[in-house]
Amino acid sequence: MLNFQVFAKENCELCRKAQDVLSRAGVAPEVRYVEGSAATPENLADFAWYDWTDTPPLVVASDGEKILGRWVAADIKTAWLPEVKRWLAEHQPA
Repeated sequence: MLNFQVFAKENCELCRKAQDVLSRAGVAPEVRYVEGSAATPENLADFAWYDWTDTPPLVVASDGEKILGRWVAADIKTAWLPEVKRWLAEHQPA
């Protein structure tokens, strides 16, 4: 099953943009905070596993344990909605 995780900071405009873009594309992402009062050790450990930039947001698309896609802040700053829609068209079952 396709799963999207957004590793985010609290009160982060770009993190909110990542969530909004995924929602507009019809995806309900799992938001996992890695900074702020909602951050958990498990979220931080998974963020460290998936990321090498240490800068949220990070968006990871996976199917079980298999990573299918990964986007960092630099990807999300641009016109990201068309990219997400193209990616979904290629990876979602018909």
